Amino acid sequence: SADISPWFAPLTAAKFTWFSINYRLAPAHRWPACFDDLETAIRWVTAHAANYRGDPRRIALFGHSAGGHLVCLAGTDPGDGARVQAVVGFAPVTDFEYELPLRHGVWKSVQNLLGCPDGFTPEALAQLPAMAPVNHVKPGLPPFLIVQGDADRTVTLPESRRFQARLQAAGVPCELLIISGAPHRLLSWADSDPHYMDKVIAWLKRTLH
Repeated sequence: SADISPWFAPLTAAKFTWFSINYRLAPAHRWPACFDDLETAIRWVTAHAANYRGDPRRIALFGHSAGGHLVCLAGTDPGDGARVQAVVGFAPVTDFEYELPLRHGVWKSVQNLLGCPDGFTPEALAQLPAMAPVNHVKPGLPPFLIVQGDADRTVTLPESRRFQARLQAAGVPCELLIISGAPHRLLSWADSDPHYMDKVIAWLKRTLH
């Protein structure tokens, strides 16, 4: 799993109340267990944020890669009681059908998530559109920030541009912060731009004012 520790100190220094959550992982747990866990966490934070000096009316989600997929899906297709006010996706997976030809159909993590480790079945492929945040975009969603390295070979920049365009076409605010030379690995991003988290924090403050 990704090391998301680079987020913690900047959020604390900016006086945000933050929570780091866990969710069930494949192959032991199939879809939608991980997404159900995220939405359970959102409901818990909404109910208890005030106990930690947080504001339940100003909740933002952060997620990287697979976690980015989950937060973008929660932002575009929230369940009851799981609406948030901002979403930050760090190299998020947003369109599985777009990625399939790029990966030549070999995508073990998603195969495991859908319970077909030996290859995609027709039933598994039929689930992919509903799992993709890009297919749930509609007017009235919260603002999004997509943070993406242009040297990322796992989740490529064109995928994030497509998601941004879909959001903007629906009238949803979406900014794209491109980190020049950054790969997929989150811990390497500060090498390319030591101030990228300052830019994320500034966006959060503008958005959740």
